[in-house]
Amino acid sequence: MFKKLTAMLLVFVLTVTLSSCYFMKKKDAADAAQNDASVRTPVVSEEVTVGDKKVAILVPAGSQFNEGMMAAKKLQTMYPNNVIVKEYSNSNNLSDNRENSLIKVSEEVASDTSVGAVVYAKSTRLTNEAITAAKALNPDIRVICVEPEVSMDKLAEKSDLVLCTDWSSAAADIVACAKAQGAEYFVMTSFDRHISGLTSDSTSLLNATAKSAISSECEKQEITFVYHNAPDPISSGGTNAVVKDIRESIVRYKEEGKINGENVAIFSTDYFIQSEIIKIANENKYIYVGPSSPTPYNGVCDVYSTALPENPYDTANYKAALAKAATGNARFCFYNYPLETVLLTGAVHTAFDMIAGKTTKDNLEQRVTLRLKDAAADDKFTVIHFGGTENVYSAYCPAFEALK
Repeated sequence: MFKKLTAMLLVFVLTVTLSSCYFMKKKDAADAAQNDASVRTPVVSEEVTVGDKKVAILVPAGSQFNEGMMAAKKLQTMYPNNVIVKEYSNSNNLSDNRENSLIKVSEEVASDTSVGAVVYAKSTRLTNEAITAAKALNPDIRVICVEPEVSMDKLAEKSDLVLCTDWSSAAADIVACAKAQGAEYFVMTSFDRHISGLTSDSTSLLNATAKSAISSECEKQEITFVYHNAPDPISSGGTNAVVKDIRESIVRYKEEGKINGENVAIFSTDYFIQSEIIKIANENKYIYVGPSSPTPYNGVCDVYSTALPENPYDTANYKAALAKAATGNARFCFYNYPLETVLLTGAVHTAFDMIAGKTTKDNLEQRVTLRLKDAAADDKFTVIHFGGTENVYSAYCPAFEALK
């Protein structure tokens, strides 16, 4: 009798255990499905015509522009026979001679008869010179520039299309997030090469637009705006000199009463010093409002070594991992949207359309808007003309939120 009871008990325990495993597996599967559902999925309203010609994506070093490299590799995976990715060296080390790697890579892709278009994933210094060199070898090559850091008027003249961040919308989003985190002061740092002042036709450096828009939004939100003109990182002393200058300026602004307390937001247009800006925010219990171009994948992740996702659209799960990893005293404003990925995806699809003759000067606005909105996967995403130039478009999707 005892053996029979023992056997029945073992069967009961085994049944309960198996049932628990089954339901745990179902829960894990449900959680995975929920996580997968949180990843944005772009749509294609019209099939992309991929012909014999290739699109070359030129992207700076991945360590410099994380999202641009991630997006470029994703597109290469999507179109393995028709998209090639070429990486050039750190743009802060570029010189204006013919051996410059950006110019050299541009000449290489222009000399390749299988390439019909080149997309500059981040239009860094000397992009204008690089386009001139490429077109000298192949006058018919299509050129699209994304997120320019050079004068927009020259770039628009040399390119078929220029895509950039809508800084009027981005500034409103950034300042609102800083305000929600308690900001009473907003310190923006840049340098003369980035901030040249707006011209009458709004075709100067894009960061000048950012400065003007952020200053205006701070006034609306009753936040004291403080602009600091730092040394240029490509000049003598490099980024170390920039960081030293910014640290000294923070101390000086405190002494002068330009900033007080801990409710200070700090922002810089320089990609290379984002980790140092975060350290300053941690030391002073300030608010870090995000990197120079809105992206989830630059800045905080460099300090806290959070693994980048395989899919750049997977911002939600990345944010959750980053929130756990981010320790310290700073408050973070996190941009939960892959804007650079959307711009680059739209650029590549438009490049294919141009090669196929589907996108021309006459229907550029309609076609570019179609491709960008397909890549956006968010109905809050907007596309507008920038500065009245017919082939320059700016886009944005509001998504700044508190990380911690």
